[in-house]
Amino acid sequence: MNIIILCLFVVLIVGLIKPELVIRWDKKPTRFKVFGFWVITIVFFGILNSLAFNDEGNIKSVLYSADSYIKNKEYDKAVKELEVISEDDVQYVEAKRMLLLADSLNHIQKETERISKELEAKREFEKNKTAIIEQLKRELNSIHKGIDFSSYSGKIESLQIELILFGSWATIISENEESTDNEIKKLTSQLKSKVKKIQAREFPRLRKEYVKAAANLLWENDIEVTVSGKGNININFTAGIFAGNKNKKNFHNEVKEALKMFRFSQARYRWYTGEREYTYWTIQTKNDTDLYMLK
Repeated sequence: MNIIILCLFVVLIVGLIKPELVIRWDKKPTRFKVFGFWVITIVFFGILNSLAFNDEGNIKSVLYSADSYIKNKEYDKAVKELEVISEDDVQYVEAKRMLLLADSLNHIQKETERISKELEAKREFEKNKTAIIEQLKRELNSIHKGIDFSSYSGKIESLQIELILFGSWATIISENEESTDNEIKKLTSQLKSKVKKIQAREFPRLRKEYVKAAANLLWENDIEVTVSGKGNININFTAGIFAGNKNKKNFHNEVKEALKMFRFSQARYRWYTGEREYTYWTIQTKNDTDLYMLK
């Protein structure tokens, strides 16, 4: 740019001495026209120089921002900044060097974070694993020592507590039987086997106890309650109010959820003791050995 300005200054001196040597296209060249032409030329090259300077300044600004991002370990932002510099830019080589550096450091940072997360997850798993194994062993040990289920008798609320116990076992089993840890899977399988055996033994007893408790509650309403069938799977209601079908239906709708909880298969209704015919509803429930999942 300095050379161009020097050349233009020489042109100006020559033009002021002999205008026709500079403005050859004009029929009447004058010193004033030479000076005007010189001013316009100087402004034009000044604008070009300003644009070139601004481009270089912008590139330097990008490099400065990228360098700050790299120092702050914000490598993604540095990469985005540097990617805008094209091969035609004067600072392309420096930008390419910084881009490779930022991209490499970004990869290292992400890989470090990934490994760190994996290690943290592994530590958390080991911590949880110890707690899970201790819980499973504790449940198995309590079953091995023997649980006094006779205390879950007398009242329907007491019977429901035993169902809650079944539900807690079922939750522990369902949460751990798909574990990738062999020891947890083994202990869970042992617990599941023992719980199924307990339920197979206890549900018939629970149904019998439920009938006793229900009979005591409904005695004042002249409703007789008995149990029948292998495994005490049927509950029988006898009362004068069951002469009407509407009364049977309304009563059954009131008790069917409770009967389902204790896994009765059928609820039967008649209006006097000697009646051979029952009106009954089949209850869609699970087998006694199926895990009792709490809702």
